[in-house]
Order: sequence, then C-alpha cells, then structure tokens
Amino acid sequence: MTRSTRWNNLLSYLAIFALTLLLGCAPLFPFPPAKPFSQKETAQLISRLTEQGEEIRSFQGVGRLRFKKRGEESESNLLAVGCRPFKVRLEITHPWGKPISHIVVDEKNISVLSLIDNKFFTGPSGPLHTEQRFLFGIDLDSVWKILSGRIPIEPHCRAVSLKPNQVTLYDGQGEVVEIISFSPGPLLPRSAYFPKKRVTIRLREFKQGDLGPYPLRIKIQKGDLDQLVEIRYKNLGFNKPVPEEVFQLNPPPGFEIIQLDYQEKLGE
Repeated sequence: MTRSTRWNNLLSYLAIFALTLLLGCAPLFPFPPAKPFSQKETAQLISRLTEQGEEIRSFQGVGRLRFKKRGEESESNLLAVGCRPFKVRLEITHPWGKPISHIVVDEKNISVLSLIDNKFFTGPSGPLHTEQRFLFGIDLDSVWKILSGRIPIEPHCRAVSLKPNQVTLYDGQGEVVEIISFSPGPLLPRSAYFPKKRVTIRLREFKQGDLGPYPLRIKIQKGDLDQLVEIRYKNLGFNKPVPEEVFQLNPPPGFEIIQLDYQEKLGE
C-alpha cells in the first residue's frame, strides 16, 4: 500500500467518524424555539375542531373502561353507541361478561338499568351521573363528543395562542374556560383542560379513518376528586345507521323503579 493510499484511507475513516458523531449527538446549533400559533392559525384550528365534532352523525365503539378513584381501581367492558339528534347508549359489563348496567340518555330523559341490584332509574336528563360517575357531571353534548373521540369546544369564546402548540379559550368575562394542547408535527389535539370543572381530557393512539385521525384511547381526569377514567376502544366506527330500538330501555319484571331528578347521583 502506497503512502498516498494510506492517507486517503485515513481521511475516509476520519470522515466516517465525524459523520457518526454528528448524527449521534445533539446539533451544535439549536433549532429556533417554537412559537405560538398566529391568530389566523388559531382561528383555523378551533374552526376545524368544531367541524370535526359536528361531522360525526353516529358512532359505535367497543372496548374497555378503567375507573380509578383514590387508589381503588376497577375495569370493565364497554359498548358505546350514539347518534344525532343526541342519543347515547352505554352497556357496561364485567371483564368476564356479566352485565353491570345499561344506560340510555337523550336530550330529555335518562334511564339506567342496574343489573347488580335489580333497579331501574329514570328521570330528566342533565349532567350525566352514573353509579361509576365516570363522566363527572359533564354536559350531554360534551359527553357525546368525548365518547366519539372528539374534543368538546366551549362555544362563543375568544381563542388565543399564548404558548407553542397550545390554544386558550376565554369567555365573555375574560376568564379561561378551556386550554387545548396539540402534538407537534401533525397538529392533533392531545388534551383539553377545563379549569372551572377541573376536568382534563387526553387523547392518545390515533388511527386514520374516513373522517381523519381519531383516538382509540381517551382519558378523563377530575383533579379535585382524584378520579381517572380511561376508555380504550378496540373498534370505533362512524356514521353507520343505528336502529332506533337500540335506544329503548325498559325495566324487566321485578325491578324496582326509582324516579330521579337531574341533580340526583345514581348509586350514592
């Protein structure tokens, strides 16, 4: 091997070594810090989220429901069906299949069939309270959107981006009512925090569908009650016909019928 060849090989090794260092280490010059969204971008994001919440006419989801409160934790199977105008049916069963409860809610009424203690609760619909309280008294329209994998957007609010990948909504009195965070890269909604209710909604494990990306994993957390609920859908479909019979719920013979007003909490 000539001296020239050895020198060329040495230069090649040094070049490969230097390239490896550059690829494996942090860049010498940091990327410029991310900036908040412009006002135009902010308006477009909120408009798109609102449209996404309205483009779903029906949904059908099958998965698991995990409920945690102050160290106690339970898990069950969940079937969730909804359609517009507002109707929702939830069927909750033990992991081994034994039914726990069926819940049907529309804009006027709520019916809950408790198969644990043979009771049938019925009354005017309002903030949805169940024996598991897994939706923390959230309004019905927001319940519908959460179950269908969408972020509820507080209406008639001023939207401002104060931090990168984040939008804050203010009501008419100038108070913060919602803070929405987005994932970097593809701008998917990652979480929404409602400070007045102290409720946080987190969306994870997005899957591409006919209506765009949707989450298979939804977390709802109530801060002051130390409660956490996680919905993990195995399947979630949209805009398929739902028979009206799905939303009919009647007490079987021998069940105790209990009339409720909207303020009562079932199972307490």
